[in-house]
Amino acid sequence: MFEFTGLKILHQDMKKVGELRATFPFEYNQKLFSCIFLVDVIPFRLYLTTLGIEPLVFELQIERGYRVKSYLDDYNKLIAYLELKYDPNHKFKPNDFFEVLNRNIPTQFTNRPNYKDVLVVVAKRRNIEEIDKIYFYGWYSNPVGKRVRPENLEKTRSAFGDEKAKICKLNNISSCWTDVAIDEKLSRLNDIK
Repeated sequence: MFEFTGLKILHQDMKKVGELRATFPFEYNQKLFSCIFLVDVIPFRLYLTTLGIEPLVFELQIERGYRVKSYLDDYNKLIAYLELKYDPNHKFKPNDFFEVLNRNIPTQFTNRPNYKDVLVVVAKRRNIEEIDKIYFYGWYSNPVGKRVRPENLEKTRSAFGDEKAKICKLNNISSCWTDVAIDEKLSRLNDIK
């Protein structure tokens, strides 16, 4: 396990300003990443997105103590993106990457991602429904005999955190989405019953 002390420091500052989500840039081997840190889902999540036409997304589940498993599912894709060459004297390991990332995590909160940006990134790693529909429209109480779909709950969790997803699951409510920006209804966000 690797401990992200940098995330702990950033999270402490996020608490001071009442933020649950943060974005920050990161560079490794002259390759850029956009990072999203979510603390309103358990376990916490850190997403690292590469830049370019076909961005890759790496998801780290941050466990208690800001710890993460010392491996990456897409290790070979990371090596390719970073254009790392074989070195017989040192085999690149995920912890090498984590150590540099840890040293470059900002100590102060500066930016919060909007929920649409989070959905686009998360959809590359999690099973959420209708990814083309990223604008929140409202809530729907499912009738008796119908259940809120797990994919809808994951979309709700990714967009708005565990608390709203828990309410939806307990009360059999689905979040509703549209692909039309002008139909977005953020004013309905707190209308959940």
